Amino acid sequence: MSRPSRSRSSGSPGRLALAVALALAAAGLAGAAGCDSPEELLDVQVGQSSRGSVVVRIEREDARVTGLLLPPEVLRPNEQAYVAARVDCDGVAYLRLLPELRVSYRAETQQLRISPVLARLGQRDIDVGQTLVPAPYPVVPAFGVDFGVQAAATYDLRGERAPDQPAAALGTLGGYVGVGGGLGNATGYVGAVASRRPGEDTRVQLRATAQYAVSPSFAVYAAYHGAPGVTQPGFSTSSFSGVTATYRRVVPAVAPPTALQLENPSVITVVVNGQRLGSVEAPAGEVTLRNIPLPRQARNTLQFLIEDENGVTPRTLENVAPSAASLSGGLLASLSAGYSDDAGSAGWSGAGSVAYSLTPSVAVQAQGSVSGSGAFSAGAQVSVAGSPVSGGLGVQVARAAPAEDSRPAPLDTRVSGTLGYSRGPLGLSGAVQVPVADLPNSTLSLRATYNAAPWAFSAGASSALKPDTWQIDGGVSRVINDRSSVNLSGTARPGGWSAALRGSYVFTPRLQGSAGISVGPGVASPSVALNYRPDPSQSLSLSADLSEVGVSYALSRGIDASVSANTRGASAQVTGAVAYLDGRLLLSAGLAQRGVLVRTGVPGLALTVNGLGGVVTNAQGDALITQITPAQAVSLRVNPRDLPLGVSIGSVEAEVLPAATGLTVVDWRDNFKVSTFVRLRWTPTEVAAGADLYLDGEKILLDDEGYGLVPRAGAARTGELRDPAGTRRCLLTLAPGAEEGVCASVPQTP
Repeated sequence: MSRPSRSRSSGSPGRLALAVALALAAAGLAGAAGCDSPEELLDVQVGQSSRGSVVVRIEREDARVTGLLLPPEVLRPNEQAYVAARVDCDGVAYLRLLPELRVSYRAETQQLRISPVLARLGQRDIDVGQTLVPAPYPVVPAFGVDFGVQAAATYDLRGERAPDQPAAALGTLGGYVGVGGGLGNATGYVGAVASRRPGEDTRVQLRATAQYAVSPSFAVYAAYHGAPGVTQPGFSTSSFSGVTATYRRVVPAVAPPTALQLENPSVITVVVNGQRLGSVEAPAGEVTLRNIPLPRQARNTLQFLIEDENGVTPRTLENVAPSAASLSGGLLASLSAGYSDDAGSAGWSGAGSVAYSLTPSVAVQAQGSVSGSGAFSAGAQVSVAGSPVSGGLGVQVARAAPAEDSRPAPLDTRVSGTLGYSRGPLGLSGAVQVPVADLPNSTLSLRATYNAAPWAFSAGASSALKPDTWQIDGGVSRVINDRSSVNLSGTARPGGWSAALRGSYVFTPRLQGSAGISVGPGVASPSVALNYRPDPSQSLSLSADLSEVGVSYALSRGIDASVSANTRGASAQVTGAVAYLDGRLLLSAGLAQRGVLVRTGVPGLALTVNGLGGVVTNAQGDALITQITPAQAVSLRVNPRDLPLGVSIGSVEAEVLPAATGLTVVDWRDNFKVSTFVRLRWTPTEVAAGADLYLDGEKILLDDEGYGLVPRAGAARTGELRDPAGTRRCLLTLAPGAEEGVCASVPQTP
């Protein structure tokens, strides 16, 4: 049998041509060129990077490239993955590219552009969790003297006193003074509090507290006549003396993995909420940045400044929340033991608690206490903060101290649970508490809400498992416009009912008022209230109903002061401290043995702290936050609507984890851009009406009187003043704090 010939196995000439065409198509257009292809001198660009003018062998149909051979020097060492084959043309080396790389040709510029396929350059993960740790906030020593005075008086302006009663009398009087501070890992406080009630002798109690931070996670407290863990007791008194230890483990919050496409080796600078964390070097290709540190808040701004041979390219991601995995594993534990010298309940006691977050939505906690009298309590809870369903389950066991006849008190065991459902405007919730040994006293409560702006509805019911313990309530409110709203509510229970109608109106941003009427069986009581806030540090309130008229005033400016009065009595209180903080003497609302000093550079700025009350910055734009509990993070937020004229803001919120001791200084000044009106002139007698000022890379528009909002600066700056019509321009210099600016020379026509 003869051997089959090669020509027959290769098929007919038509089939061979088809096979070659298919092979070339499969190899891509760049693979069709050969050593016989024409040579052209072209400007080659790979992605955004120019590789210069080189001689290539190219096959094209007009602007369409059908084949290409490149000199080896066009590709960089890290781009060798783009090479499909190496071709030798009479001793001259060329490269044939992979078919997936797209090649385009521009005849008018004699340019050849190759679009890279970054996946071919490899994929790399960069863990920045260790290298880009945010710089810790500086902690400085803090010392000072705190003080407080409060007084009350009663009188009769309504003619209701009995004949044998005095027309006026002093009520409870009180005051405290102490000295304390923080240095290094330790804080201390020594002081006294005095109080006198009507008809009683003055009581004076000495007290002292101390704290030592063994590590950033572990701290020990000691107190003499002080509540466990409280370093600045104020007016409060305590019979407890003992020690408290706390342990805190916080898992750093990080951003979800972020993928970046890099055409060239780059230096990536990471900026979080305006704070530069640092830079990392990355190769070309697909790069994933992992474990970028974030504050534990829902909305963060991530910015990447990608610098390569072509310059700096920014990329910004808004509303970035920490990854779910990084919000798990947090642990907080405390243990205290001590002695109480209270005459009614003297003896030793101990207590402990622990809380652990299993996942971002599931947390468990347990607590217990025991005393030398024989009383004890213990409990455990698990909570699930899910969506749309949330809930919790807990058990509590307690026993009171034995009775005088030494018989043990009964054990009280209670099981409690909550369940909630929320989807869109609808919210449903329920709670139950069951005392195991007394089932008739079990309670059940249900509530439903529906919020569909401008309307809001609510209804609830609760009852124990025995007669005449039920109660139902309901309410409806409507926002009429951005100034006014109205609310109607009612409650019914065995033997009675009540209802109330109330409306509120915002006269100005500083003045608000409300009026309403409450009714019940045979009773109708109208009331009115006004609240005036001339600035964020002051509040004046007036209220009146059929039985009383009252007025109150509060001031928070360096110190906290308040006074209130009605037709039956008055009270006043002042608290504050003279503190030496960061090299300066400040008048503040309290000592900062453990606190946060926030520097904004904006005087009179209201800051909301932990979503509740707030502080107002002083004349230097600083605010001091004290009375921070152990392991507590401080959340700061600014309402953009409260910003003074000429102030803009980068991030509206920030979260700070203060040091265990001392004063944590947060320099937030770069987050605020403060501008003032400056009047500019072409000549000393001619204002630059409607002109444009170009300053520090920013275009500032001037009004018809030559005024413009110019950002403040600590040094002199030179800008250019231009007529929008292009008829003239000039250079001018603005000194720090300048209110006017004049061209340095006669304006020139371009």
